[in-house]
Amino acid sequence: MELIWKSWAPKKCQFFIWLAVHKRCWTADRLERRGLPHPTCCVLCDQVEEDIQHILIGCVFAKQVWFQMLSKVGLSVLAPQAADTSFEDWWIKIDKLAPTVFRKGINSLIILGAWMIWKQRNDCVFNGASPNVQRILTHIEEEAHLWCLAGARELTRLPVANG
Repeated sequence: MELIWKSWAPKKCQFFIWLAVHKRCWTADRLERRGLPHPTCCVLCDQVEEDIQHILIGCVFAKQVWFQMLSKVGLSVLAPQAADTSFEDWWIKIDKLAPTVFRKGINSLIILGAWMIWKQRNDCVFNGASPNVQRILTHIEEEAHLWCLAGARELTRLPVANG
């Protein structure tokens, strides 16, 4: 998927997205197939079995994060909908729907959002943290600032929603 490598993001985040798109992340479904211990339900929503598609766009927690994150730049209409079941397909759709002038910034933001949702999931699994939408949004803003300082100039071009 070209969007991964053409978007500005730290290499570890790009590699994570590549793993996610290829369903290679160590989620409960993958652990179960290998007979390894795993959570019975998604640790972010506690509603359904966990797989990478659920974690990134199907989970109610992830949907809230995406909606609020995209709302901050005036693009809440691009947030995942119920019909969106594939992270890759959703991202490709966003890339086509986003205004051309903001595409590169949006693509970096999508990588950042997915990375931070994954980190929140891991914090819950390994450290017993509780999912918190406001905390992850704060972390996303802080990390976006650092990414801009490191070279993600297109993130600074995203519109800031009024209000």
